[in-house]
Amino acid sequence: MIGGLIERVRGAASGERALADLSAIARFHRIQASPGYDEAAAWLEGALGSAGLTPEVTEVPADGRTRFGGFPMPEGWRCRRARAALHGARGREPLADYETAPLSIVQRSGPARGRFPLVALESLEALEGADVRGKAVLVSGPVQRAHERAVVERGAAGLVLDGRRLLPPVRTEAHDRDSLAYTSFWWLGDRPRGWGVVVSPARGAELRGRLAAGEPLELEVDFACERYVGRIPLVHAAIPGALPGEVLLTSHLCHPRPGANDNASGAAATLECARALASLARDGSLQAPHRTIRFLWMPEFTGTFAWHSHAPDRVAATVAALNLDMVGARQAESGSTLLLERAPQFLGSFADELLEAMLAGLLHPARRRLAGGEPPAMRVREAPYSGGSDHAVWLDPAAGVPCPMLIQWPDRFYHSDLDAPERCDPDSLALAARAAAGYAAFIAGAGAVEAGWLASRVVQGTERRMRALPALPAGRRAARGELERGQRSLASLARLFGIPADGREPPAGLSDALAHASERLEAFLSAELGGAPERGRDAGAAARRVPVRLPGGLLCPMRWLAPGWDTLTESRRARLLALEAAVPGGSGVLDVAWFACDGERDVGAIAGLLEREGWPIAADRLAEWFDLVAALGCCRWGDAA
Repeated sequence: MIGGLIERVRGAASGERALADLSAIARFHRIQASPGYDEAAAWLEGALGSAGLTPEVTEVPADGRTRFGGFPMPEGWRCRRARAALHGARGREPLADYETAPLSIVQRSGPARGRFPLVALESLEALEGADVRGKAVLVSGPVQRAHERAVVERGAAGLVLDGRRLLPPVRTEAHDRDSLAYTSFWWLGDRPRGWGVVVSPARGAELRGRLAAGEPLELEVDFACERYVGRIPLVHAAIPGALPGEVLLTSHLCHPRPGANDNASGAAATLECARALASLARDGSLQAPHRTIRFLWMPEFTGTFAWHSHAPDRVAATVAALNLDMVGARQAESGSTLLLERAPQFLGSFADELLEAMLAGLLHPARRRLAGGEPPAMRVREAPYSGGSDHAVWLDPAAGVPCPMLIQWPDRFYHSDLDAPERCDPDSLALAARAAAGYAAFIAGAGAVEAGWLASRVVQGTERRMRALPALPAGRRAARGELERGQRSLASLARLFGIPADGREPPAGLSDALAHASERLEAFLSAELGGAPERGRDAGAAARRVPVRLPGGLLCPMRWLAPGWDTLTESRRARLLALEAAVPGGSGVLDVAWFACDGERDVGAIAGLLEREGWPIAADRLAEWFDLVAALGCCRWGDAA
């Protein structure tokens, strides 16, 4: 079914060309709502024109106030100059310079000039009893919380950050101790601004040691940074089709220089995919008639929320999407694996199975030999939903668009100045661009025959995953979740025929085929695993409460940007962040809880869904989290079930 398509996209998409585009994009310092981002968008427009596509630009506000779907648009930020120097027993020592090392300052810092004593804190909790007023504070904690607690509450002059996110085993405390971490403020409205310097873990340890030994240190800063109200360009292009509906390929263009794997790689792979599909359309190699294929480049999250608000008709017409995020890593250096991240089980769709089939076809040894030579083995696997990128906005039932993600993860150089083009790989880029092109082309031209083939893939994939589950109570519950994924994936095939958009029936015979496939999955579960009964529901009062999402109240991934953050007491802020940090699976689990919040499921039912995904969480803990989300203004409590 897909062999011929795979060979066509293999010949049309080039990893070397994508790597050249990645290197070009990585030259720009692409902070959201900044001159560098605008320059990258302008370069992309030119590249699309050279590829024979017509670029389009939708502009949205960059003012720090406008909200789309509950998410605030970033304020415009320009840095003309930012330098910092240390003064101590060794004399004047350069510490930061935005021009030569943009990540040596906290992005979106405000203007600052002066000389301040430097003090070190082991944690933000150490602020209790510490005198930081008028001083620069060296700390490893999250920058926005450090600003709130040290600068706003206690009068510190500014911050020096030496922390970074560890990703064991590919990035531990011992790895790359001279690297600079991507660190940024995110301002909202007229909240008090601040400034910050970023140092490497090694330099931070040195400064802490000198301070502990009694050496007086002072920090001199000269920051010429400014805020402004601007516009953010969302760049998109399309290959028009005659069939109703659109297929979307999306990636985020933002992030600091160099930001090669994250996410110049996704932007470059999407561009190469657009170039390849445009070429196939011109020579008649795309199935006709077909749906429109659209390509979207935007700032991560903010651009996707804005797109949903500005193009609701296009969102409603989107049959399926694919998010390309960090797809260019050289695995031998980064330690990463190419992940096909699936939707949560209760949001299963045909899209995940199709993308898996495309990757399998491209990686099959016999097919690799057809391309000439045998490239190095590449680590590829399926992964459960973890969120953290734009596919979350598409998968959210508020949009309800099938949208898997491709990502190389974890990446040793993630969010650091070491994320450079020389650590990216044309083979990785080629695989992502070709898989995306095949995925989009297949959906664009899919009809009853293709839907029938996808139904068989869904059944095979569901049975394969259920066979791999252990015959334990947890495995049996997971099997019930896999059955639901399979059934929902079969039902999602109706999207190929304009359903539920206009209520038409699928072609004759397909409904029966889908019903038969669903029955086959039920029979497999019963025969192979002896059934998988649901866990008894928690009868406690907390479990019976029903959370209800408020209109327009999408849960902002950065909690301090939620509408009600400023109204929370410090103790409730701390509790929310501590609760989220303690949840096994982290923010991805809470995304799933949010997706499951449909105004009908009670907390116990939502906890049951999470457990089937492999993330057990007590109903009272989940109810407390919804209490805090309600305090942020994103949901309310409805009637008990």
